[in-house]
Amino acid sequence: MSIDDTTSTVVFAHRFTLPGLNRTYPAGAYLITTENERLDVSFSATRRVATRIALTRGATTEYVAIEPSDLAAALAADAATPPG
Repeated sequence: MSIDDTTSTVVFAHRFTLPGLNRTYPAGAYLITTENERLDVSFSATRRVATRIALTRGATTEYVAIEPSDLAAALAADAATPPG
């Protein structure tokens, strides 16, 4: 079995936080990495191993494990927040 990484970028228009994070992060673009393990079965199948968000503070970037459902909820809340 092997691991495949996929990356995407999400954009928050407002400050946000996620469960397990100790602080609020500024609006902006954030890199999301998802690791999928290919399963050894007779058909094409994978399972998600981990999802991480890259959080940069100064010169340091930390990759923090997150739940995709928490990210989706935070993005939905961000989209529902009026500007200003």
